Amino acid sequence: MPFQFLNLKASCLFVLFLPFSFLFFTSPHTEISIGNSDFHNSDKISVRESNHELQIAVGDRIFVFGKAKGTLEKVKVGMHVLPFSQDVESGVNPNSFTSVSWKKLKDGSIQIRSSYNPWPSSLVWTVYENGQLKMEAKSTPEGLQNATWLGLGFNFPDKSLSQISWKSSGTGFGQWKNPDFLPMADPEVELSDFQQGFFQPIHTVKLEFESITLDIATETPGVFLGLGKDQRIENSLPQLTSDLAFLFNQPFLSPAKVTQSPSVHSSGTPFLSIDPLVLWFHFQ
Repeated sequence: MPFQFLNLKASCLFVLFLPFSFLFFTSPHTEISIGNSDFHNSDKISVRESNHELQIAVGDRIFVFGKAKGTLEKVKVGMHVLPFSQDVESGVNPNSFTSVSWKKLKDGSIQIRSSYNPWPSSLVWTVYENGQLKMEAKSTPEGLQNATWLGLGFNFPDKSLSQISWKSSGTGFGQWKNPDFLPMADPEVELSDFQQGFFQPIHTVKLEFESITLDIATETPGVFLGLGKDQRIENSLPQLTSDLAFLFNQPFLSPAKVTQSPSVHSSGTPFLSIDPLVLWFHFQ
């Protein structure tokens, strides 16, 4: 019998571009050991599959992935449920879904793989035995030559979010507190449309909801956190349709490793590869 969840609907979040109160906060790196997949006791993870979803249980956490598109939909920590649905388009990169599959790896972790056209051609979620999630989205440049931003978004109940704090790869850090946070709020009640959101370069992010805290860290250089809708004049900034998005700019293209003789590339056009978007998630 599958786990039972409330049928909650995530709504859009729009925020004021207010002066930030800056502070130092603990990086998710104190809790997330990036790249650490050396786990044992594979029976710690269990999977329940239905026609519509995969429910992956690790300790007191349950991660629900929709089989329709292979995306994360909600998370349960203890007795608390957080609708946290993934938006692959985010209003930035229109695409079409092509396939989804899942498997159990030798180390006991569970991997959900889906693909889209043109971005991301490969979207992989890995659930590890310590309850951490790794998401990797990547693609080839084909079909993306005119794209200025690439990324993925997420939707969640806006009034359940208390605050967000972030740290960039340099010395920048900041905090935003949700003035409309309401404990025990109905997750289906939407906020009024504020005029501006914000767009910040980040390396780590902490989202504090009413009952669940989420730490996120990225391995990808040049990632920006977008929240709400930024109405500033700069046309280069993307307009988001999801509550929150992690984006990076198309100029972050790196030369691909040459696997053939240079004489094969008669056109003289260098092959390029797009840096994958890698995010680590820790719900608690």
